[in-house]
Amino acid sequence: MQLFGFTDSKAFRGVAYGVMALLVLAVCIYGYQFMLWINKIAITGASIVLVLGFIAFSGDINFSYAGAFESTSTAGFWPAFLGSAFIVLSNPISFGAFLGDWTRYIPKDSGGSKVVKAAFLSQIASLLPFVFGLVTTAIVAEKAPESFKNFDYVGGLLATTPGWFLVPILLLAIIGGMSTGSTSLYGTGLDFSSVFPKLSRVQATIFIGIISIALIFIGRFGYNLVTSVTTFVTLIIVCTTPWMVMMMVGYLHRRGHYLPDDLQVFNRGQKGGAYWFRNGYNIEAIFIWVLSAILSLCFVNLPGQFVGPLGEQFNGLDISLLVAVVLPAVLYGLTLMLSSEPSAIHGEKGARFRAATNKSIAPIVKK
Repeated sequence: MQLFGFTDSKAFRGVAYGVMALLVLAVCIYGYQFMLWINKIAITGASIVLVLGFIAFSGDINFSYAGAFESTSTAGFWPAFLGSAFIVLSNPISFGAFLGDWTRYIPKDSGGSKVVKAAFLSQIASLLPFVFGLVTTAIVAEKAPESFKNFDYVGGLLATTPGWFLVPILLLAIIGGMSTGSTSLYGTGLDFSSVFPKLSRVQATIFIGIISIALIFIGRFGYNLVTSVTTFVTLIIVCTTPWMVMMMVGYLHRRGHYLPDDLQVFNRGQKGGAYWFRNGYNIEAIFIWVLSAILSLCFVNLPGQFVGPLGEQFNGLDISLLVAVVLPAVLYGLTLMLSSEPSAIHGEKGARFRAATNKSIAPIVKK
């Protein structure tokens, strides 16, 4: 709008939202290779724009900006600091819930260490936009017009952006939206097609895409639910984190060894195999996950949005994510150590930190 002289309005924003949503849906429908190509361009382009951004704002960067707290002894400093640290930590965690779906595209000869290193390096690379956001937030707080300082980071950023950088920052917004939106929708389509095997990936993606677009427009323009959606996403992260931690604990105990064919039993409409447990349910794991999620929700402290019954126990500090990581790691780790599974599940190297028995694995049969 600032670049082309358009007037801000709901209609204008609606068109922008609609065009972006349809582009993301088209990319996901077209297929994985096209989406991968789009994301390669997006990552390269966004990195270049972010580097240019540091150049554009170099004259305004103030590394001594004190922020809202004069010193570490100021009341509220540590809750705010640790809360910010947990927000940064929630970034990689937020991807963990659907990251597993992408493993089907990893070549078989890629060892576990390569996958772990790739995931770790990608999260290190994500520090670039985090640092850019940190630097520009301080600039907005210091130099943006008063109407932007407390409520509108994007508006404040545009108000303080040098004229020559407006086009790159516009491209950054489009690129970021395309990249994040396509990976999220594609992954959700994979999830949905796995839960409902009768639907193909394309059918599941279209179905989820239409619902998502409708919810975005209702939440943004119908009821202004942006804050509520942000809160809901935070609560989802708190609930999914125990599950991810348990998966990592299981990976450690099993030395990264899994039986691929047994993992597809549910998708094929069969039963049995190494991971069928009790009629398809791992009762102990489900109990630990639900218990950890509920207790973590109790410690959520989002003032004005959602405060759990134990959210005020630590002087305003939200420790929900810490509870969601530590509690299931301890409980599930102890459960695995005290229980036993067939030795065939653990591969040639055997089990780690636990006992293994010679009992046979239930055969895979039709339901």
